[in-house]
Amino acid sequence: MSGASEGHYLGVDAVFQYSGVGAQIVSGSIFYLIAVRMFSPTAVGAIVMFVAIVGLFNTIFSFGLGSAAQHFTSYSIGTGDYASVKKTVYSIITYGFALSISGFLALYILSPDISLIFLHTSSYTTLIRLLGFVMLGNVLFGVMNGALLGSQSFRLSAVISIIIWAIYYIGAIGLAIIFRSLSTVILGWAVGIFAGVVIELIAIVQIMRKYESGKYKKNANMVFAYSLPILLSSLISYGAGYADRFVVTGLTSLQNLGIYNFALLIASSIGFISVPFNNILMPKFSELFGRNRRDEIAENVKASSLLLTSLYVPTALGIAALAPSILLLLGGSSPYDEGSGALIIIMFFSAIFVSQNILSQAIASIRRTKLFVYTSAGALTANVFFSLLLIPPFGLEGAAFGFSSVYAVSFITLYYFARKEEVVKFDSVGTLKIWFSSIVMLLVILGLQFYIGLSLFLIPVYIGIGFIVYIALSKVIGIFKNENKEMVLALFPPNLKRVRKLISFFILH
Repeated sequence: MSGASEGHYLGVDAVFQYSGVGAQIVSGSIFYLIAVRMFSPTAVGAIVMFVAIVGLFNTIFSFGLGSAAQHFTSYSIGTGDYASVKKTVYSIITYGFALSISGFLALYILSPDISLIFLHTSSYTTLIRLLGFVMLGNVLFGVMNGALLGSQSFRLSAVISIIIWAIYYIGAIGLAIIFRSLSTVILGWAVGIFAGVVIELIAIVQIMRKYESGKYKKNANMVFAYSLPILLSSLISYGAGYADRFVVTGLTSLQNLGIYNFALLIASSIGFISVPFNNILMPKFSELFGRNRRDEIAENVKASSLLLTSLYVPTALGIAALAPSILLLLGGSSPYDEGSGALIIIMFFSAIFVSQNILSQAIASIRRTKLFVYTSAGALTANVFFSLLLIPPFGLEGAAFGFSSVYAVSFITLYYFARKEEVVKFDSVGTLKIWFSSIVMLLVILGLQFYIGLSLFLIPVYIGIGFIVYIALSKVIGIFKNENKEMVLALFPPNLKRVRKLISFFILH
């Protein structure tokens, strides 16, 4: 991980990014927690499918342009080609506008068929047409956010995210509380995302003023050659990520989908830990690639993977240990705790293969995006195979194994390609120490629950004890080498002494 340059510290950028992602997670969680209490499981299942539909069309019509904006903007900065930055950004945004409008029209025309395919009834056709506005805004928001990250305006991107996701989710649930209608949920989403588009566009115009106008050296063929494999892999990954849910719906019911998706919501909530790594590392790796420093990319993969693992693994195993209590606490009714087995399975698999997030950024930064097609194809095949095989006999736990196979296949293929491209290194000893400390923590929490019992009121106590056990054991066995500690602390300005001490004590064991 690169340090500071010209008084700009990546550690502070990361804090802002965590705040932005945290705002999305918190506001989204509030939305779903209220939704599961306000609407029936069937209506919650419909909301899940609305999100899936928007996600599918957003994936298709964003065409990977958000990633292209990140890469080519940062690459131009890395090579010192500042004259082409403005043209690069504005051209990619123009492509985004054209594609988003095409997506809106396609969703509008296909809405009757989509309603029948996804929701088994034509009664949702009007609502799906309204979703077109949400999809249009999501495409534009993603492309423009890619431009902000590519210009390495990490803090501004985070601040905008905090504002917009609060409007997006809180506005939707506020309207739903007043009108008790799914259509007002969609209206709230649309208002929130278009507010984000307007703010991002204004911000980008201001940022681009500091770059001189120049010849646009990245023609459309170059941009789409980079983004097309991302589109294809994203489509396949969409299928890989949702195959288990489609099988659950097809073989069981929308109610089971609502229960299973709630478990997935809890599992995905800790994804905020890796998102800031992705947002910051992709532009930074692209900049290093522009400077022909592939060896530094590998070293940064090693350091950032260990840091991500130290944050993610104990969190995931802690959630696994408390899965039944957490689902009962957040779900508010007994049907939702039926997803505890699925949640435990997903937590373990996601923790084992969490470094795939870092590997994907390294591969994208060196313009080997076509490799993602092979990765996502393997993941889709695995999920479909295991879901069809395991859901009939094992229900939601079988779905969890199908979903988790995506993590395993993605990591294995990404690691293989990253090794071939010489952009990966891992600290195996440090990783094993993290797992040892986390498993001991897990056993302590399980032991306490066995002897004391399950109680919603004891969840904070169990979390606190588990945290103390992990920190203490990590400090005894020592996870981070001194050079790694210095590298991480260098990401924060020297005047933030208390922050550096807290990071050293709680994270850099």
